[in-house]
This record gives sequence, C-alpha cells and structure tokens, in this order.
Amino acid sequence: MKIRNAILKALIFVVAILPFPLIYLLSDVLAFIIGKLLHYRKTVISTNLIHSFPEKSEEEIQEITKKFYRNLSDLVLETIKSSRMTRRQIEKRVVFRNQEVFDELFNEKKNVFAALGHCGNWEWVGNKIATFLKHDGGAIYKPVHDKFFDDYMVNLRQKYKGTLMIDYKKVFRTLVSLRDKLITVFVLADQSPPRTEMNYIVDFMGQKTAFYEGMEKVARALNYTVIYLDVQRVKRGFYEVEARYISKESKETDKDFITRRYVKMLEGSIRKRPDNWLWSHRRWKIREEKPN
Repeated sequence: MKIRNAILKALIFVVAILPFPLIYLLSDVLAFIIGKLLHYRKTVISTNLIHSFPEKSEEEIQEITKKFYRNLSDLVLETIKSSRMTRRQIEKRVVFRNQEVFDELFNEKKNVFAALGHCGNWEWVGNKIATFLKHDGGAIYKPVHDKFFDDYMVNLRQKYKGTLMIDYKKVFRTLVSLRDKLITVFVLADQSPPRTEMNYIVDFMGQKTAFYEGMEKVARALNYTVIYLDVQRVKRGFYEVEARYISKESKETDKDFITRRYVKMLEGSIRKRPDNWLWSHRRWKIREEKPN
C-alpha cells in the first residue's frame, strides 16, 4: 500500500506541475483511451442520454457522448492540477456573474446551503468561492473508503479556506452545533440515494427520479437560505457561475418546494449544455427497482 501511495503521489505531482496546454493534450489522450478503447460505462451513458433526450437522433447522442468523455477527462486532470493552481489562476478560470449574493447574505446574517450539480468542474467552483467567501465554509461529503484518495480530496477542498468537511450522515447534528457561526455549506444535491432511501420521487429529465430529501429537511428546520449554483463551461478550462435563490426563508416554504425547485434549475442547466453533466453515473437506478 505504501508503495502504491508513493507512486500515486509522484504521478499526481507530475500532472499537477504541467502547464495547461499539456494538461489538455494529455486529456485528449485520456478521453480517447476511456471513450474509444475502454468504452468506459458506455452503456450507462447511452441509456441515460437516450431516456433523457428521446427527441435527439443517434448522431446527436453520439456527439454528446464524445464531448462528455472529453469533459470527464478534463475534469479529472483539472482537479489534479488544482493542487498547484494559484489563486490568480482560479479567479481567472472561474467567473461569478453575481458573487455579491454571498456578501449580501453574510450581511443579513443568513446561513446558506449552496446547492449545485455534477456540472462542469464543481471542485474549481468550490475553490473559487473560498477565495471571496466571508462565511465559514462547509461541504457535505461521503468519505471515500480509500484513505489516500479521501485525504487527497479533503486537502484539495481546504486549499484556500479551512472548509469544514461534514459527513453526510451527521449533517443536522453538525449544523446544530454551529448555530453561533455564519456558514455556507456546499452540497452536490443530485446524487442518487441508496435503494433503501428512494422515498422521494420527482420528474427529472422526463423520468421518475429519486432524490435525497435531507437538504430540504435541514434547511427548513434551521431556516437556511438555499441558493442554486448554475455552473456552465464557457470554453475548455473556463467556467461561469450564477447564483440563484431557491428559498431565502426556508422555514416558510411548503414541503417539497425546495427540492422541486432545485431539480427544475438543475434540469435547466443540463439542457443548456448536455455534455456538461456527469452522465456516467447510474442515476436512474429506480428504473431497475420500480416501474414507471
């Protein structure tokens, strides 16, 4: 294990110090390998796209798939590169349309859930926000079983500010203990719940889809403001983000309002740029469990 970790550290270091032109040249090679040679999750990707875009032709689905593989390769290498990126590089490559929203919420003494999806480079977005956030930072995450990769990702997410990593099983308890602080908590809210928790079903991309209810329950209980981060890839290696309100006074919202609004906003982001989302995830396990 020690030898493996030493090799991984060396490989990561070599990639991280490469200039961006070489990063994207390497990404093209990686995309060819995983897409053309290994056919990485090709069936999952094709099935997800076909069900989500029944109006698109086979050629259009293939084109989205091709772009997706390149974007996925970019994401992997950009994430490795982020460990050696300067603050100036992050600020240049991730542009916020309205970052003043966070300042306004801080001045209003509002705790915040910043909900986003697996669109673009969500890791860079987290790093960018950490460069200007006045709130304390937190992120909900599921620990990785491999300690090497778990430590690596935690360190990346704490690069610019001591982001508190919150175990997804202990969110409410942790946030209750932090009531005296102003905190913005980042949550990737589009992950598929385990089969035992597929209780909340909503229409998403034209399909019955299970979503976690946890973010909404905690937001309503603790009256967190919830905003959605629309992340779009402008061009290779450059992203634009817009913060949109889902609910400002969450305790006053009706049940399911927050989750349904999040799902609608996420779907809008995906339909604007289909190749920008993580199609390799087996997101619609519900198809295997429950008939539509």
